[in-house]
Amino acid sequence: MWIESLNTVMDDNKVLTLASNERIPLTPTMRLVFEISHLRTATPATVSRAGILYVNPQDLGWNPYVASWIDTRSQQSEKANLTILFDKYVPPCLEQLRCNFKTITPIPESSMVQTLCFLLDCLLTPENAPPDSPRELYELYFVFACIWAFGGGVYQDHLIDYRVEFSKWWLKEMKTVKIPAQGTVFDYYLDSKTRKFLHWNDKVPVFEMEPDIPLQGVFVHTSETTCHRFFMDLLLNKGKPVMLVGSAGVGKTALVTDIIAELSDDYIVSKVPFNYYTTSSMLQKVLEKPLEKKAGRNYGPPGNKKLIYFVDDLNMPAVDTYGTVQPHTLIRQHLDCKHWYDRQKLNLKEIHNCQYVACMNPAAGSFTINTRLQRHFSVFAVNIPSADALDTIYGNILSFHFKQHPFNPAVIKSGSIVVQAAIWLSQKMVQNFLPTAIKFHYIFNLRDLSNIFQGILFSTPDCIKQTTDLVQLWQHESSRVYADKLVETKDYTLFQKLLLDTAHKYFEVSFLFFLIIQLACDQGLWTTHSVQY
Repeated sequence: MWIESLNTVMDDNKVLTLASNERIPLTPTMRLVFEISHLRTATPATVSRAGILYVNPQDLGWNPYVASWIDTRSQQSEKANLTILFDKYVPPCLEQLRCNFKTITPIPESSMVQTLCFLLDCLLTPENAPPDSPRELYELYFVFACIWAFGGGVYQDHLIDYRVEFSKWWLKEMKTVKIPAQGTVFDYYLDSKTRKFLHWNDKVPVFEMEPDIPLQGVFVHTSETTCHRFFMDLLLNKGKPVMLVGSAGVGKTALVTDIIAELSDDYIVSKVPFNYYTTSSMLQKVLEKPLEKKAGRNYGPPGNKKLIYFVDDLNMPAVDTYGTVQPHTLIRQHLDCKHWYDRQKLNLKEIHNCQYVACMNPAAGSFTINTRLQRHFSVFAVNIPSADALDTIYGNILSFHFKQHPFNPAVIKSGSIVVQAAIWLSQKMVQNFLPTAIKFHYIFNLRDLSNIFQGILFSTPDCIKQTTDLVQLWQHESSRVYADKLVETKDYTLFQKLLLDTAHKYFEVSFLFFLIIQLACDQGLWTTHSVQY
């Protein structure tokens, strides 16, 4: 272990003994200072040579950071109002998150308070809050920022929706600022003109789709994606690191890709996909590729542009024997110190005008990342879209396809029912087919639902002449996407039952009719282009 080489350095003689028996004496003015989060991988021989000073995070608290941030504000009245609001809202929020709510990934309390300050920086502009504004105005923006700083990372579990629980608690305890009681507190945004809480649906842009783009490249905005986009735009403009955390297939990468694609020409985007074998050396080469040398040891993007590193699957790299992840350490060094070192010349490189956007699946890779890196990011949980959101997404896509071709009006009318049936079947697949050690590939998410509709979008008016043709095509695509993953006969039988139950629930067709279709499909007698009765 490399730390053992420091044992002789930490002795009184201050001599570094290398593996080649070479000895390098240190000068009397040199000192060693370690700043670490734990001693799990340190040996007693090393620990006994150092004086240990423990800093308890609970003793430090969140007040020093907030006090430093408030000092950066220019207006004295604003400082006084913000001090009162922090004391009023932050302690109960932190207490509830410790005891009653669960975040999608472990988030340090200091990081949540930091996110609150970031959002206030973005919201408390001279236009929104002119000098000497009343305290009620500051409290409006503070409440809006507080809800998303502390509740934005709250987890939506299969058993308990902690977002709903957070909303109930907030409406019950925090009554100074009135928020509409319908839905949750996360369904509303603060309009800067009317200074009222309005529903996110009012900000959802109109759906537009290009016919030649594959379904995987189509992004349909919903109220949930609109709110994430709103906060990401705010934080990106301020140069703050942002992280989206959610399970596979919920649209994290698609959302970030859509946002960065619409950035102005002042930004350059460098995509950095992580995998298990990514090392710090590989990462540094990717990070340095878009940079150019400035004066002295300074490096940055060309001209006066800003560089955004989009790191996908942040928690995928391998964890070494001592619990560290090399690429994470390099990113943390950059975020902490704004520099890294040249690996050949060992010179310092100051890196400027760069920021990070990251996505992470909390159920893959190392599951979490080190808190020393996590604390830099403003975290937003991207939960599985609701049934209404899915209906909006796939309903818009299917209706657009029907408008591009002269389909039968009866087929167009039945499109919404097919969408509802596909969503219901998808939910049943997730509930009934859980991954195991043997069936580890039993992971059904929105990607499977998208593949079903991708197949339906290949249809033409020649093959879909009536409603039953569309239903049969949906049944066939569902079988190809879901049933082809199943490895046991009992699982396939259960899938057939779920498919027939879905047909009975949404379509007025007899059981025998669908049974005949299923048998014909199994025997290869039925295709997407024709059905023989």
